[in-house]
Amino acid sequence: MATNDKYAQPVLSTEQVLSKLRGCSPLQVSKQLIDMELHDQRDSLEVMAKIYDEFDQGGNVTDELLKPLLLNMCDGLLSIKKLGLKRRGITATRLVSEINNFDYLGASVTDKDLQLEKSRLDADSAAHRDDKGSYTRDKSDAAAGTPDNYMEDVGKKTAYTKAYFSSQQEKQEKLRVYSELEVNDKGERKQLRRSSQQYKAELEAKGLNVVERTYNADHNLPLKHIYDEYQGSKALSVGDLRDAAGSAENFDIISQKLNKVKLDSSWTELKQKRDTLKAKPKLTSAEKKTLASLEAHVNDPTWDNALAREAEARSAVESHLNKKVVNKLLTDSKLVQGAAIDAGKRAKDDLVDSGVGELIILVVKTVSFELKDMFENGMTHGTGCSSTLEAFGFRMQRALKYIKQNIVNIGLGSLKDAAVNFVKYLLNAIVDMFVGILKKALKVITEGFSAILASIKILMGESSPAEKADAITKLLATTVVTYIGFAFEESVLGFINKLPFGDVLSDAVMVIFTGIASTVVVWLLDKMDLFSVKDEKRAARVKEIFDMRIRQIKENTDAFESAALQTLAKNKLAFRQMAESMSLAIYDDRDVNDSVYAMADFMKIDLEINTTDDFMALLGTQDRLIVN
Repeated sequence: MATNDKYAQPVLSTEQVLSKLRGCSPLQVSKQLIDMELHDQRDSLEVMAKIYDEFDQGGNVTDELLKPLLLNMCDGLLSIKKLGLKRRGITATRLVSEINNFDYLGASVTDKDLQLEKSRLDADSAAHRDDKGSYTRDKSDAAAGTPDNYMEDVGKKTAYTKAYFSSQQEKQEKLRVYSELEVNDKGERKQLRRSSQQYKAELEAKGLNVVERTYNADHNLPLKHIYDEYQGSKALSVGDLRDAAGSAENFDIISQKLNKVKLDSSWTELKQKRDTLKAKPKLTSAEKKTLASLEAHVNDPTWDNALAREAEARSAVESHLNKKVVNKLLTDSKLVQGAAIDAGKRAKDDLVDSGVGELIILVVKTVSFELKDMFENGMTHGTGCSSTLEAFGFRMQRALKYIKQNIVNIGLGSLKDAAVNFVKYLLNAIVDMFVGILKKALKVITEGFSAILASIKILMGESSPAEKADAITKLLATTVVTYIGFAFEESVLGFINKLPFGDVLSDAVMVIFTGIASTVVVWLLDKMDLFSVKDEKRAARVKEIFDMRIRQIKENTDAFESAALQTLAKNKLAFRQMAESMSLAIYDDRDVNDSVYAMADFMKIDLEINTTDDFMALLGTQDRLIVN
């Protein structure tokens, strides 16, 4: 907080002005008053220049960037799981901030840690992920409980094939059909036929490949892919996943050969596999065979068609599954009740952890303040005690009293946070029941729940629109950077986990990484000043300082006028008395020298000639005497 002392005017009281004017002649009073009025007052342009310097220079890089970076490194060390400090919200950055800004007049409040909240949400998502077992493929009719019910799948493929054939122009033949994805080298859609013994014999007689010219109804997104990607939702059953996989939007008519090439992969996975094989410097014989098959049977136009259809199929499958989730949330009260119970348990655990952490910080910052004050200013400083022992007892009692008073504030803050966390965990549990793009969009809201609440609080504050926009931008920037850090966690920490004690260090490195990134981003945003907050604050600072100076000048002017009037009135009275005495002496034809000398002394004028001897001496030393 910038101080105004260096810009302050000298404060003058009436007594001070009278003291300075005491002993001044009437001729000296005006000059003394002018000197007092201008004494230590700074030119307005000079003050403006210093205010601009105050904002342009700001803090140095050490205070603004280096110290926060070092503290973030300490945060990483404190975040090691075995220490148990991180889950309680205790970080080096916060401890230093709390200790440096401690004031007995201020109330202790709970604080938010974005990294801790993100870790808790991730742990919550992992905890209520449903485990439906590994994917199995069973061709028996009784496989109703397995992910892949072969007979049910055959029935859906048959229904789709009939519907597709009936939509073709050559209804009379009902044997020939076009592939929905494959395109030949001429850019024409590939023709396929229904498999039959007669057609098979014709193709073999011509030396043509049967599987390349007969069709299959194939899942665009294989059931295994759907099962592996979406099985974690507690709202979706195995039957729901099979229904989505068997929807008409997820089937394509393609050649048997292409179906055998694709197998249980999605088109995206298959293309990644091809690109990986092409990038490898050396391939095994099996890999060479796989790559040759892919390049022979899937040309570029076919890849384009397949990937476009996969996007459509994925959207349809996810929409199908999300509708199932919504329906179950509306009809299955046990599902929502179970999510609420889990959210309550997690909020309760967080309440205990955060409460303990806040209590530790409260005690540490209070005791640290007393110790720091004792070493810097002495044991008795600010205590009003004369003895060291008495002062020590006073300090301990003061600290204990503050801790007791603020335990209530911590409790209320923790309870409020627990209520917010319950809502957040409940939303997170419900969001995790959805799948795909919708889930990702809802996750942004859930993970940014605390940031949204903080933004609303900022908007409701009394600061200016520019300051609100700046604060919200920095808040959202740190939130995004934190979550991006977690998104790249595997790539950043992959090599660390392989080192000795890698599991211990990984969390620390992650905290350091995200902390440094957040600090740099906020520092850069502060330097960029996107919303001209610095100009606004500088204008407010100028107004504040000049309002203060005007107020002080007015106060000094009041004292100045009062003292000046008293002094001038007193001088006027003395001058009148001397003038009357001189006039009376002249009227009575008496010697007026005494009155002249008194007037000269009053006016502080050195006459240089006070006696007859002085005058005779002057005549003896001067050739000419000039009287003005």
